[in-house]
Amino acid sequence: MTHHSQGTVDTLDFGPVLERQGEGGVKITFTVHTEVSGQDDKLSMLTLKIQLKEARGRLAEAGLADGEIGPLLAPVEELLEDSSYWRLQSRGLIVFVADGFFLPVRVPVELQDGLTIGDAFNLLPVAPVLASDRRLYVLALTKNQVRLFDTSRNVIRELPLENVPASFDEVIDELPERVVDVRAGSGGTDRAPSYQGTTGDVSRMLLEKYIRAVGQAIATRLGTARSQPLVLAAVAEYLPIFTAECPYPAIFDGVVAGNPEHLQPDELRSAAWRLVNESETAHEAEEQDHARSLAHGGKGAFDLAEIAKAAEEGRVDTLFLPRGAQAIADPDAAALANWALIGTLTNKGTLRTLGEIDGDGLAVLRY
Repeated sequence: MTHHSQGTVDTLDFGPVLERQGEGGVKITFTVHTEVSGQDDKLSMLTLKIQLKEARGRLAEAGLADGEIGPLLAPVEELLEDSSYWRLQSRGLIVFVADGFFLPVRVPVELQDGLTIGDAFNLLPVAPVLASDRRLYVLALTKNQVRLFDTSRNVIRELPLENVPASFDEVIDELPERVVDVRAGSGGTDRAPSYQGTTGDVSRMLLEKYIRAVGQAIATRLGTARSQPLVLAAVAEYLPIFTAECPYPAIFDGVVAGNPEHLQPDELRSAAWRLVNESETAHEAEEQDHARSLAHGGKGAFDLAEIAKAAEEGRVDTLFLPRGAQAIADPDAAALANWALIGTLTNKGTLRTLGEIDGDGLAVLRY
């Protein structure tokens, strides 16, 4: 669990859900829209309480006895009684329930209120979290502070700097010793050293030295063979210096301009993705075109029923779904997409989400 500008986010490990999915019995999934501020905690609690009542009725209609329903839903009742839990939320809450299994997860993606009861957990609403989508590094660089982040479109986490200088003062010692251009004996009869250059020249030299040190350390930290784009958040004049001095090969040609010192991680995430959105949209279009070409050549599928069957058999290499689960409006199609998602991940396939996709799904097959 982490606390940051995305609110309180639980560990986004859905492996236990996939493992429990492989066992029999009824599966229940609650999704609740929540607010990062926690100010709407009572409304969110009320939403889940209404869903819980509906779940009781539907389970009874399905033939479960009260003696089975009570223990099954008891953990949800207990969660509703924990008022402190509801004050610490992110943008959505998803709760998985089965016999002997209970897992609530606060997620940094917006969820629509919903209840699913059946043979499968409903993982479709959290597809953007589960997806192996393109990621960015974000480097927030000021003289006072250096921060490094790894971010998807929805989740951002700060990385340890390790060998990267944390500030200007870690690279540059106090003046006057830090001025490189020193000429001994040129200062007068006492033969004290004099410092050449204007104040502006010295400041520029020290700034470039600092950015060079950060850039070279970042390349070492991330590895020069990496292809994940690195977005700089800094005053605009830093970008050409950083690009010239940092050997990392995937520096984005654009900057989140301004002083990032007081920006929260989630604000940096949003700004970085807005900056790269045009290039990423083009990249996704190329990726989809390639997948569609494979499908037309018999190495993929467009029909969700066919994809779901192939996923269950372990034949899906890569599954493409709309980035917003609500984009699949038809309930039957959504159910098939969910089965396809579960089968793909269970059998170690790759899930990708796209902002724009032709149809409700697309898959590249292993065979």
